[in-house]
Amino acid sequence: MKFPNSFTRVFELAKNWVNYTRFFHFFDKNHPKSMSNSKPRDVQVLPIATNTKVLRARSWSRLRFEIEYALERGTTSNCYLIEGDQTAITDPPAESFTEIYLDALQQTLNLKKLDYVILGHFNPNRVVTYKALLELAPQITFVCSLPCAANLRNAFPDDTLNILVMRGKETLDLGKGHVLKFFPIPSPRWPEALCTYDQQTQILYTDKLFGSHICGDEVFDDNWESFKEDQRYYYNCLMAPHALHVEAALEKISDLQVRMYGVGHGPLVRTSLIELTKSYGEWSHAQRTREISVALLFASAYGNTATLAQAIALGLTKGGVAVKSINCEFADPDEIRTTLQECDAFIIGSPTIGGHAPTPIHTALGIVLSVGDNNKLAGVFGSYGWSGEAFDLIEGKLRDAGYKFGFETLKVKFKPDDVTLKYCEEVGTDFAQAIKKAKKVRVPQQAATPLEQAVGRIVGSVCVIAAKQGDVSTGMLGAWVSQATFNPPGITVAIAKERAIESLMYPGGKFTLNVLEEGNHLDYMKHFRKSFAPGEDRFASFSTAVADNGCIVLTDAIAYLECSVSQRLECGDHWVVYATVDNGKLLKPDAVTAINHRKTGTHY
Repeated sequence: MKFPNSFTRVFELAKNWVNYTRFFHFFDKNHPKSMSNSKPRDVQVLPIATNTKVLRARSWSRLRFEIEYALERGTTSNCYLIEGDQTAITDPPAESFTEIYLDALQQTLNLKKLDYVILGHFNPNRVVTYKALLELAPQITFVCSLPCAANLRNAFPDDTLNILVMRGKETLDLGKGHVLKFFPIPSPRWPEALCTYDQQTQILYTDKLFGSHICGDEVFDDNWESFKEDQRYYYNCLMAPHALHVEAALEKISDLQVRMYGVGHGPLVRTSLIELTKSYGEWSHAQRTREISVALLFASAYGNTATLAQAIALGLTKGGVAVKSINCEFADPDEIRTTLQECDAFIIGSPTIGGHAPTPIHTALGIVLSVGDNNKLAGVFGSYGWSGEAFDLIEGKLRDAGYKFGFETLKVKFKPDDVTLKYCEEVGTDFAQAIKKAKKVRVPQQAATPLEQAVGRIVGSVCVIAAKQGDVSTGMLGAWVSQATFNPPGITVAIAKERAIESLMYPGGKFTLNVLEEGNHLDYMKHFRKSFAPGEDRFASFSTAVADNGCIVLTDAIAYLECSVSQRLECGDHWVVYATVDNGKLLKPDAVTAINHRKTGTHY
């Protein structure tokens, strides 16, 4: 991608306007205030470039049960208004914002002069907003990709819609220099995805790409270091399973002169544009080139099965394997066949519709059975409303063909909740570990080198870490723990990337550190070093209490600390978490802390 050396004057004027002028706000007075923030939902309206405004629909708490919102920092749903001789808006928000969004839009624009609505992707929860917009502005033309056009027609079966399909070569001239170019960037999760580039302002409207789920007053990413982690988490949740498609999208936009990313969620990207683009390329390459890969095949009727697939994919990537996601509704049979042949294992996800699996899943299952390599580990999952015959069909066919399963078939009724999604994540991580263990080539044990022996002499206190977020809780044994600061009192903890607790250890997360007693720690070490089933209660065998921060305290510990995660740093195969100590208590003043003595620095 080409990046100009300096901004044009209009961008500087826009920046100054943003810095020194009050924004327009439109509040939802009827919306209940969130538990974590007293602010109601609102819509910010402000100019960002020549003839261009952003309407930021803001929610200060998480919107729904999906892993991408697990950091609970809220989000924005960004809509952009471009006014040339003709007028266009991009991606009106979901129905939870419909009323205040339309109020803001009508205060900003005469809807009789609205010509185009550009859709970067299709989401059923936005249809209510589209419908309300059509009632106010029936003259509008939807601009979208071919798959998105099909979804629109299905959503409005009784209406005649004006739709302009963009396949990648067409342009749309709004006048006053605003010539729009369109780039389809399909992926299994968003087969209808479309980027839009404005030649006049050199803004690339990226929709799902380069976003982050964070809500605040920062319109731009000028302080991007403070939410760099949010961008990485967003990538891990949404983009990592589609690394090949992300690389293809980066290639498509690489020759554009871009000054700003008009993202679909979070602050607009201008300061970190080069850095974030580079990171997306590096993250995607690292995902795609992993030694072991899993084919994740799915179809989704109402989005629930896709959400489950997303959670499983996060677990697989945490487990160190590459994920090759395929949406069977849009994939060519040859693509499914090739992917299955190249991958080391596969997982199939399906909804149940009218007591059956949808036709694309039947096709995919037929290809799986025709490929015929039953040495590969398999898995089955999906969502259902009133019955679950699709799972029984898929599992039965695979079992009859001699396949072994990496986990018990996962059946989820209706919309998954937090606990279910965390369970899915752990299923994915365990599945990855099972494949890696099966493929591991046994080599003769070699004596530790002097360096490894020396590193092994670094000792640490044996602790049990317990974390909780909402209804989700988990724990792990930790010996790589150290005090880091006096004021405020703080500690560091090193956590392997595949640990279930890892996704609860982001800034703002709460946990307890239970320090174990010498001579009374071996049972804990044996217990916490074993493999746990996804969702299994790690503390069921022990006497526990609940700390003020809601996390588990082992009553047999010699001391415990209540901690808040402040920062985390990616270090090779571990995350190093720095946390401040909010509270604590010494339970056994005369006891001695248990120490973990290692023979080598290559394992725990």
